[in-house]
Amino acid sequence: MQRRVLEAEMEVANVEAATAPPDATATERNLAAWDALYAQDPRWSRYPPEELSGFIAQTFPDAGRGTTPRALEIGCGPGANLWFLAREGFSIAGIDGSAVAIARARQRLAAEGLGGAADLRIGNFACLPWPAAHFDVVVDIQSISHNTTPVIEAVFAEIHRVLKPGGWFFGRMFGDRTTGILSGERIDARTTRAVRFGPLTGCGIVHGFSRIELEGLLSRFTSVRFDYVHRRIGESCDIDEWIVQARKP
Repeated sequence: MQRRVLEAEMEVANVEAATAPPDATATERNLAAWDALYAQDPRWSRYPPEELSGFIAQTFPDAGRGTTPRALEIGCGPGANLWFLAREGFSIAGIDGSAVAIARARQRLAAEGLGGAADLRIGNFACLPWPAAHFDVVVDIQSISHNTTPVIEAVFAEIHRVLKPGGWFFGRMFGDRTTGILSGERIDARTTRAVRFGPLTGCGIVHGFSRIELEGLLSRFTSVRFDYVHRRIGESCDIDEWIVQARKP
């Protein structure tokens, strides 16, 4: 798992500088980099993380057995998690800012006969194009982490809005102890651009979460659970991630 995360960030670093015009905004550079990366069909983007698999098995044991819960993934990329959720019996929806990622996700789901009812959108996480109380679960795997604090606050408000009462949020996001995460140009207290060293070098905008910040962002939720995963790569490169579960009352 740690190799997959590191390879992803290193590949973004390799393409970021070469894929956007010099006058592009930070957001445009980020999207150009992810478009270029997803066009390479990286192997790490093909499989769901084990933490998500365990959460789904425990929380939705009856999915596909007489029930069809609705799942939304924020920052769905080329569809690895949506592929898993569809196979588990969910009705799936996904949103990503990368047009290439959405195209890849559609191709993968269609190739395996899972794309018929998939609702995939190119768009903005902070303004979700679905009605209130629509989903049983919303998933984020490290996508919210690539935004500024005001955008993150808007995203969590949107997640709460689109979840049904009793619905779940599952998230995996970078902690503020990840090597170098706050070493770049400071945008706000926990967000930087152009990280100077560590596994997130070259990834544009990155945000390092603390537990206190996440508790505030999830204050409207109940049954909040935090797990913390630490991975070391080599002698001095650390990846720290929060694994979060929370339920809308």
